[in-house]
Amino acid sequence: MFDLHGISQAAFDLIVESEVSSREVYEHRYRHPEWPGEQSGVTIGIGYDVGQTSRAQFIADWSGKIPDAMVKALAKTCGVTGVPARALAQKLRAVVDIPWDVAEDVFSNHDVPRYMAMLRHGCPGVDELAPDCKGVLLSVVFNRGASFSNAGPRFAEMRDIRSCVKSGNLERIPGLIRSMKRLWPDSRGLRDRRDAEAALFERGLETAHPQAFAALASVPDHVDPDTVAHVQQKLRELGYPQVGAVDGNLTPHGKTEDAILAFRNKNGLPLTPTIDDDFLTALAKATPPEVSEERANASASDLREQGSDTISFTDKVKGWGGRLFGGGTGLGVTGALGLVTEKATAISSAKEAVGGLGISETGWVVIGAAVVVLVVLAAAGLAVWFVADKIERRHVDDYRAGRA
Repeated sequence: MFDLHGISQAAFDLIVESEVSSREVYEHRYRHPEWPGEQSGVTIGIGYDVGQTSRAQFIADWSGKIPDAMVKALAKTCGVTGVPARALAQKLRAVVDIPWDVAEDVFSNHDVPRYMAMLRHGCPGVDELAPDCKGVLLSVVFNRGASFSNAGPRFAEMRDIRSCVKSGNLERIPGLIRSMKRLWPDSRGLRDRRDAEAALFERGLETAHPQAFAALASVPDHVDPDTVAHVQQKLRELGYPQVGAVDGNLTPHGKTEDAILAFRNKNGLPLTPTIDDDFLTALAKATPPEVSEERANASASDLREQGSDTISFTDKVKGWGGRLFGGGTGLGVTGALGLVTEKATAISSAKEAVGGLGISETGWVVIGAAVVVLVVLAAAGLAVWFVADKIERRHVDDYRAGRA
């Protein structure tokens, strides 16, 4: 019996089955290197991707378990992924043969602990979950990596799962796992895997988290992150900048829900922060606010005269950044380059002026350090100025389009 590292036997078996189906199938198909496709590398054992593993890690995992000649041959493929790995896998099939017992040993004693560490780091609180539930999330990480903080709609469910574990809203997680099937419309294997994971997670809720299990029936259908991203973009176009980033993430009590409620209130819809058919119909019919010619051509100066808080804020920040750099609030790219040149010339002239004064080596070190500090401060000021300028430009664009 192998160490399960806190997950259930059912979860362990699910991962193994998802990777190689069964021992019988492994003996027939996976004893030799494979290339699963996409961005995978040469893959051996139970889903062990050599291409995605460092040479040092690979040698630590497999030395003493397979002949040194195999270790040496496979180590050459570390870091090789994608199409180039396909030919390598084919070439190595004649020289690499890994028995089931060895594959299971490496999987249990090396892969599982490593991926468990990734899960704990990416999803704090996971150790409080039932073994079935914890094992399901390990399966997800084994397949998708610990992408709980990755940006964009593709990783919306991963971010939501992390939030649910942190908040204790475990009843939402099975729906989030099933929602990931949208990413692989043509891959029956991955879609079946997500369904199996969701079902096992629900079993874990039933046995160890009864309150969350009871709440399963009242969980609303999960909205496809692509739909959420579409809604976010449309709301921005309609003049709801409070919607926040277009990331496909519908966080409870978050910015997107605030924008949804504002839209519903304006259009006479029930005030619930949900995306349903009535909401989508109203959203599709809505048109951006009409913008006058004067507003469409407004400048930062116009908004400054109107007393815009945003422009007032960016003016202050740009003034501070400009002074720190050594220029003014209206640096611009040309002005910045000019000031850099001016400072470099001044430093060079100063060095020539004191070159014959017999300054000691220690003195030059002190002078050099002072110059470095000045350069760092100037760079910080320049960076602050450009960030504030970007905020100002974005605000002007939003105002012109009627979004602010």
